[in-house]
Amino acid sequence: MSKIRDLRVLITGTSSGIGKALAFEFANKGARLAITSRSFGSLRKVADELEDAFPGIQAPLAVACDVANRENVNQLIKRCEDHFGGIDILINNAGTGVYGYSEMTALEDFRSVMEVNFFGAVHCILSVLPLLKKNGSGLIVNISSIAAMYGVPYLGAYSASKAALVALGQSLRAELAGSGVSIMNVYPGYTQTGFFEKEKNVGGAHRPPGPYVSPQRVAKNIVRAIKKEKQELVLSLGGKTLALSRSFLPWLVIRAMKRIAEKLRDKKEEFNE
Repeated sequence: MSKIRDLRVLITGTSSGIGKALAFEFANKGARLAITSRSFGSLRKVADELEDAFPGIQAPLAVACDVANRENVNQLIKRCEDHFGGIDILINNAGTGVYGYSEMTALEDFRSVMEVNFFGAVHCILSVLPLLKKNGSGLIVNISSIAAMYGVPYLGAYSASKAALVALGQSLRAELAGSGVSIMNVYPGYTQTGFFEKEKNVGGAHRPPGPYVSPQRVAKNIVRAIKKEKQELVLSLGGKTLALSRSFLPWLVIRAMKRIAEKLRDKKEEFNE
């Protein structure tokens, strides 16, 4: 996909963070956008900001949708088909999380994270695939995380959900070979999305120190990778180091994760003293 202009792009979880930054990046390239999140008020605000920033663009199709609800997703895809005549790119970005001690995390919190991060993407993929296969072309982009490569301390539920999404993407990539439909798995590192401030904290776990990159930088790299037709995109130096280390130095990754857990636990104890 060397050219983005006029492509029909559906982005889930567009009200903030990486999703919002992607909407601006695609709009800047001339794409036709469908944006969605659970809150229509937040979504409408993003749509207005896009139209103000890029006068003359086709107004984004803004649809409130809970991706964890299969019927909501079916209606979303139908709206996109009626409005655009189809979809060229689906970006599974909607996500949620729980931060803290896995053993203290309620079962319903594990389930809710999986419902959005994994099953939400499954709902979108199953609904959009018939359109892409009918066209004989298309791209599904799964926004995963470096936490999918190796479970990050105090992000157990989140890591598991993102790892499941990666595995699904890898399976689909092989199954769809020859169909014209491609899969890209993206692994952002720590990003300035407010995740640790807005998501539930179980047991008062301390926030990781970072470094954190801007969602705008992440979005630019994702769009650049789409144009280059990459299938896997690891976005941070830490992520690239982790990807290599888990294959060639697994003992080092195990030791590093234990050390990270100890440091964050020590910070929590210092804070509580």
